[in-house]
Amino acid sequence: MRTWMKLGLMTVAVLGLGACTGDGEEEPILCPQEVAFARSSTGTCESFPTACDVPQGYIRCCGGLFGGCSSETSCVDDPSDTCAPGASADCPGICQ
Repeated sequence: MRTWMKLGLMTVAVLGLGACTGDGEEEPILCPQEVAFARSSTGTCESFPTACDVPQGYIRCCGGLFGGCSSETSCVDDPSDTCAPGASADCPGICQ
């Protein structure tokens, strides 16, 4: 009986380790530990611990106090707000 239990536990351990390592086809997602700012289509800019924590559908905020965009995008004026770019530090743009 003990032999069967050991064999069963070893099988579960091997299967569990295989599930943790994956099949090697997907690249891991890398997220630098830097604060990312984003907003919903109707909200104000919020801070998130990393860019990976920004909810889907949110728009990245940039400029002034919010920092820059990723290398694939640039910071442009946010047409949905009423502030003028460069007028103050709290007038964010959006990454496009």
